[in-house]
Amino acid sequence: MFSPRTKRIVASILRSPSFAVAFAFTLRIVFLWLTHHHEDRSNPAFETVGLEARLVAFSLAQGKGFFGPYPGYEAFTACVAPVYPFLLSIGIKLFNLDAFGVTVFAQAMNCAFSAATCWPIFVIGKKVFGEKAGLASAWLWAFLPYAVLLPLEWVWDQSLSALLLALIVQTTFALRESESSLSWTAYGLLWAFAALTNPTLCLLLPFFLGWLIVRKSGNARQLTALTARAVFVFILALLPWTIRNYYAIDGLVFVKSNFGMELWLGNNPSVKKISTPELHPINNLPQRISLILSGEPNYNRERQRQAIAYIENHPRAFLKNFSDRFVDTWGATYDSTVEPWISILRLEQADIWFCAAFSFLSLAGLVLALRAVWPDSLPLVMCVVLFPIPYYLTHTALRYRHPIDPFLTIFTAYAITRLLAVFARSPKCAPAEPHP
Repeated sequence: MFSPRTKRIVASILRSPSFAVAFAFTLRIVFLWLTHHHEDRSNPAFETVGLEARLVAFSLAQGKGFFGPYPGYEAFTACVAPVYPFLLSIGIKLFNLDAFGVTVFAQAMNCAFSAATCWPIFVIGKKVFGEKAGLASAWLWAFLPYAVLLPLEWVWDQSLSALLLALIVQTTFALRESESSLSWTAYGLLWAFAALTNPTLCLLLPFFLGWLIVRKSGNARQLTALTARAVFVFILALLPWTIRNYYAIDGLVFVKSNFGMELWLGNNPSVKKISTPELHPINNLPQRISLILSGEPNYNRERQRQAIAYIENHPRAFLKNFSDRFVDTWGATYDSTVEPWISILRLEQADIWFCAAFSFLSLAGLVLALRAVWPDSLPLVMCVVLFPIPYYLTHTALRYRHPIDPFLTIFTAYAITRLLAVFARSPKCAPAEPHP
């Protein structure tokens, strides 16, 4: 059907991770164009979510500082991590963007982050499972529906967080062979940048350092010094933002101030399933007034106290909510009903089936990886197992899980390649002997 030359060209394209990156970006930009083609800007069919980051970005661009994340909340804030709004504010200043323009800029930026993630996915897959699995992982990410949808639906950091965590895992593997002080310094800076993008990522830092200490050979004293250097640089890089928070919002806050509120939104008497988004200050005027009067640190401390009291007094309800959030993380049972674009496209049931199948295949790949190459697969396993825990406690969404989707993609591709290898090795049926 195809000439040998055509087959060679196609094969060389499929073997190129750089082409996978370019193709992924093109695919996402095409969908970006389709969502805005003939769009009514005053009443868009596909509304992009993420008001807080946009409002803070406009405040930064106007010289007000990190300020005003909610309508009517005219105060300095630490309710969102700083990196993503700062990136948006750069676009606003450079291109003089209005509200619609900053949405398109954010979507294009997210598409670039998502497409670029193909490269560390390939490197990690190749390092742990071989080149074929690495290429399969990169191409699977290029087409993965969540990696296409979420960059367009949310003006948020989920695509950048996925890229950063993949780069962190790639760098962690590279550091196992490095004695360079400069490399370990860069590692601490990379973790700090990730923390200022999505502080939940920091949950993995001690586990990755522990893996490096166990897996890295060499002088123990030198290894201790290098690890201490990375941790010191990480803390030093976060110090300016921590000092800023202390003076700007009058409280000692590590990157973001809103953990108490998020814990309370998922653990209060009004929770029926997963969370109570209607009580979020962005949606609820009494809560916004309480936030304004109390200030962010006091408001979040009070909500955290209420959430802990609720958990202590209603352990069965907490366990039910915890299990519902666990199921939603891996099956989209609730998320599929509240994601705006999923509802608009009427894909609720398809989303549940796809999410469950994707999770099942990735779990199969994880189990196979632990059996085949468990020491090298541990950083990926730690991401999948540990990263969602804060969301089981608070509330869940597929965009919260998205930073670990690259590793679910790698495990899925590994499971599929192992399955195909089994079929390829199975003996063909021998032809029947002729009757005499």
